[in-house]
Amino acid sequence: MKPILFNMAGCRRHSFAINAISTSLLFITSCCMFSSCFTGIESTKTVSLSREDKKILAPTPEEEYFKGVKPQSLSEWKKGKQFMAADNKTILIFDQQGLPADPNSASLGGKILSFEGIKPKLELDGTQSTSLIFSENGRYYQYNTGKSSSIASDQVMSDQIPMLIDLDMVKEAKDLLQGTKLWIRSPLWYDEDGNRVQGRKFVGITVEDVLPGDISFPLKLKFVDDSGNEAWIFMNYGNSGTETRLFSNLFFLSDLRNKYPSITDEVWEIICKGGVKLGMTKEECKLSLGNPNDVNRGHDYSQTLDLWQYPNGTALWFEDGILTKFRI
Repeated sequence: MKPILFNMAGCRRHSFAINAISTSLLFITSCCMFSSCFTGIESTKTVSLSREDKKILAPTPEEEYFKGVKPQSLSEWKKGKQFMAADNKTILIFDQQGLPADPNSASLGGKILSFEGIKPKLELDGTQSTSLIFSENGRYYQYNTGKSSSIASDQVMSDQIPMLIDLDMVKEAKDLLQGTKLWIRSPLWYDEDGNRVQGRKFVGITVEDVLPGDISFPLKLKFVDDSGNEAWIFMNYGNSGTETRLFSNLFFLSDLRNKYPSITDEVWEIICKGGVKLGMTKEECKLSLGNPNDVNRGHDYSQTLDLWQYPNGTALWFEDGILTKFRI
């Protein structure tokens, strides 16, 4: 048997080749990894907004207009402060001890409850929470906030008690809006009985009254449009954040069509229907859908890429400020 001879020079050449291939693969992999960071919005990090974006996303005049309608913290409540039960189911939020055997027999829906004061409640773990005492026609109800007295006074807000409508906030909204000329953004109009009727966006309306709403929306606005049609619309207290049907989402303080002469009639019609189309600008999309809940910015080799996301799942992708893709 002949001995096996190793060609050391050949081995070195093979080793050098293998190392070169490994280095090349590592370089290619690294390039791909870095390249992937700039080929799509999904892998980019949120960065500071540009001056243009800050201007577009700044609070609107409508948000500023309604911000005076705000809840009171528990520390501000006075005895006799009134709430309306939005539904017969409101009774379910109260401690069951002392309630009728059949809670539905109380028929609380639409009745006025007066705030009487607070009462400590001993929990099973030995801690104390704060209960709110309400009265209606000689009967008393207790609502457990689940918060200690040290924090309840500041953290319990009058618009956060389930199924109770703060009548002070209803009055504030009425004082602000009754007799006011607005331009409505929503086609979700209702008749006096709560049935849907055909509505239109961006037409002038005058608010005739503001009343307590229902279990879903605490405010109910009666209005008449410029054609003399009467209708109602439901609204939330809130002014910003994730709540729907806010004043700023439902109304404009002026006829916006006059402020945007550069928008074509075709695009304006799409805006009036609450839609979008490819080629629209950020400003046009904001007019149609409102402010996004989240904004992410990135870029590739030649252009700025933006992703706007909305609480309802709608997403808009922009390239250099122009809509190139969307999900509704």
